[in-house]
Amino acid sequence: MSDNRASSWYTLARGIAVIFVLVGVGRIASTYHTFSQAYDEPAHIACGMEWLDKGTFKIEPQHPPLPRVAVALGPYLAGLRLPEVKFREPTHKDGYDFYTAGNEILYAEGKYARNLTLARVGTLPFFVLTAFITFVWTRSLLGEWPAVLAVFFVTTLPTILGYCTLAYVDPALLAFLPVALFAFVRWLDSPSWGRSGLLGAAVAGALLSNTPAMVFLPPCVVAILVCRWWARRGTGLAGLTVLQSIRQFLGDWTRPAAILVVATCFVLWAGYRFSVQPMDQMFEHPAQSVRSSHLPSPVKVVALKLVALNPSLPAPEFLQGVYKMLGENSKLYPSYIFGKVKRGGWWYFYPVMLAFKTPPVFLLLSILGMGWVLVRFFRSAEQDWKLAAPAACVLAILFIAMLIKVNIGVRHVLFLYPLFAILATVACVRVWELRSRWPRAVPRVLVALLVWLALSTAWIHPNYLTYTSALAGRHPDKNLLLDADFDAGQNILQLSQELADRGVKQVHLRLYTSADLTKMNLPPFELLEPNQRATGWIAISLHNLHTGESPWNEADRNSYKWLNGYPGVADVNKTIRLFYVPEGQQQSGTLDVPQKK
Repeated sequence: MSDNRASSWYTLARGIAVIFVLVGVGRIASTYHTFSQAYDEPAHIACGMEWLDKGTFKIEPQHPPLPRVAVALGPYLAGLRLPEVKFREPTHKDGYDFYTAGNEILYAEGKYARNLTLARVGTLPFFVLTAFITFVWTRSLLGEWPAVLAVFFVTTLPTILGYCTLAYVDPALLAFLPVALFAFVRWLDSPSWGRSGLLGAAVAGALLSNTPAMVFLPPCVVAILVCRWWARRGTGLAGLTVLQSIRQFLGDWTRPAAILVVATCFVLWAGYRFSVQPMDQMFEHPAQSVRSSHLPSPVKVVALKLVALNPSLPAPEFLQGVYKMLGENSKLYPSYIFGKVKRGGWWYFYPVMLAFKTPPVFLLLSILGMGWVLVRFFRSAEQDWKLAAPAACVLAILFIAMLIKVNIGVRHVLFLYPLFAILATVACVRVWELRSRWPRAVPRVLVALLVWLALSTAWIHPNYLTYTSALAGRHPDKNLLLDADFDAGQNILQLSQELADRGVKQVHLRLYTSADLTKMNLPPFELLEPNQRATGWIAISLHNLHTGESPWNEADRNSYKWLNGYPGVADVNKTIRLFYVPEGQQQSGTLDVPQKK
């Protein structure tokens, strides 16, 4: 192929990749006015607005500022500012009432839809960056056209599209963790000063995106290093003595590593606006906090000595976030799966959630691609550690995920999907190579699978958040329920329309949402109290129907189960069930339900 023809061919490939990205952006943006706010959106907007408006990040530092600033930027540029943030009672786990502050921003000037849209636009750059890094990483391994296929995968997956429609923190790490991992692979290949600086910025970007980066990034780094060592173990480099290895490291890696550390620290500190604070102002009782923490004993000793010195530390909010994250695993958050609630979750939670939330075709291709890569890496004479790196990272992430007791939703491992896309592309390339044996069957099967994937993910538009695969069963709410995997409280607008269509004049509500229900165009309503037997129209989130007033309180989990004795009238986007209970009607009787107008 001539250079001009090859250049045109590559330009066409990149153009198609851009079209896939633009179509994905359009699909995401078209959902903004369909769904009301998800539960945590007001919190993230308020915290980001604090960074922009006040120049501080103290309201809730557990989650880093980058994605929060991104989702608050639109409302900020529209002239909105942080309202007064009240402090809750000292016993409350959140301290500041930032949900109420976030709601004030969303409902400001009576422009709820506009303000929510401006916030959600802030996640689009992370979606684009996810597609870009998937393209670049895949191209480095497989070539231009396979990279286009990988972009097709990440821009059509319902779980990615669903979370990128929300003003949440998860899309940022979806992008930056793969960016950091790919930058690390390139750095190992050639640790130049420029690549050291880029890797440092990428690592800082991941740390500024979401707290899981601190948990999952180190194991992935170790997995990549193991792959590199295994591939080089038969060479003279792997046979160096310890002393020779140390000398080589000091000679070849010290300066790049120093630049990497400096770049990481600088960008991370910049993300917190170069804040500095004495230790006794970071924590109310520093020594007591260290003693009651879950730090290893040697680390506690060092920390207590540091507390005694009371130094001024850079990026104190980041250190506070790390401290809070270390205690998260011990809180034993309630988890829901297969109709059961359990504090601390199950080791198999995340693998099962991935199966439930991933299209079967894509999941199958990812598994096949990972299997082929690993078998080839360990058995073939050609051991390409760079090709094995994505598969090794997937295994490392899944292993750590099975140890984590915070089993809330697949969003905590959302960054697996770009790695899956690379592996699924590997499988497609391998299948395509078989066309010499079956010239007709292979192209047809491969095209059929891709078309099926495209149509199945387009068919569910705009309900990406509630997407579940066939593996989740006909009643997915009985298998997965908590958090945004199924119900993030985003369907209040649809409920409002459903009630209006049915001419409902009065309703009892128990909804899992952070929205101000008095401002959501609902008919006159009363809140349904636990174990309250009401009549008339009742709308209840399946979240509460299955877990009660709160999954945290075991005694309240049956608070609304009495409603199961009545047939539901309708489900609103799979997450809110509408009942009609006539006054004096027996449970076994035939209900006279008013029909839609």
